[in-house]
Amino acid sequence: MRLFKLLTLIGGVGIFAWILTRADLAAVTHVMVRLGLLGAAAVLATFGIAMVSDVVAWALMFRSAVLSTAWTIKLWLVVMVGEAFNMLAPLGAFGGEPFKALLLKRHYDISYTEGTASLVLIQTVNSLAQVPFAIVGAALMLHADILPDALETGIVAATAFVTAFMVFVYFALHYRLLAKLPAHMENAESATKLKEAIAFLTGIEERLFHFVRNTPGRSASALLFAFLSWVLGAVEIYLVFEFLDAPISFADAWIIETVIVLVRSATFFVPAHIGVQDGALTMVGNALAGSNEIGLAVALIRRGRELFWAGIGLLIYAGFNLRDRNSA
Repeated sequence: MRLFKLLTLIGGVGIFAWILTRADLAAVTHVMVRLGLLGAAAVLATFGIAMVSDVVAWALMFRSAVLSTAWTIKLWLVVMVGEAFNMLAPLGAFGGEPFKALLLKRHYDISYTEGTASLVLIQTVNSLAQVPFAIVGAALMLHADILPDALETGIVAATAFVTAFMVFVYFALHYRLLAKLPAHMENAESATKLKEAIAFLTGIEERLFHFVRNTPGRSASALLFAFLSWVLGAVEIYLVFEFLDAPISFADAWIIETVIVLVRSATFFVPAHIGVQDGALTMVGNALAGSNEIGLAVALIRRGRELFWAGIGLLIYAGFNLRDRNSA
């Protein structure tokens, strides 16, 4: 597994380097300067709002904590640390999740069981909310008919796959398929570990089932906030192009963000999605704005935004560590 992660990291860095070598970096820099301080502030603020939306959705997952401003702020601190490690650690898109569970246990007395369950819940809710976002993006893309046919086919296929998978997950949850598995398994000793794993996943399934079936208001609200977070990604793209003096329609911004969302989902194992996200942004930005430099500039601006918030997350993590030392 470590070798696979290393190979994906090397491959992603290689793709990123290849993109840079084929670009007119002087022209890209000239485009990026147009963003200005106001544009940079707008981009950072938009992502900040999207992060708060994610945090509120996550806050709705906890049984033992009452939803409040104070609790949401605490979770925001945890999310910032986790996302920093997701961005910077060579473990792919989920490298920061263990840190979230650890911080919840160590600083907020949330058990590992509940913390882990809440993390699985929010990932499931985010994936469910991604489906309508991707469907709308695919429909806008087909209506606009401005991307290469091969790319359009790939996006439609990816959207169909994600939709079908999440429909399966929803019905599996509704009918509690995991809970029924042990009854159909033989009592062979070789199946013991598998049964233990299924028992753990069944506990997660029980929480998901309870959340969706018994708290429809919370689950609907969480889906709404998660969907809002995806939409704010399109808002960010729209603002970046606007400040770069290469305005596009909001529908085009939605299309671009849909491509990025699908690429990131398909390459969750690539650390920081290095190379693949940047290549997708460059390609689609070129197709919609007619400029390879603008597409790469948008990709680099998004990287800069990610690094800025990752830096904030690391500072928060340092604060958690300082608190640990002072309480020792």
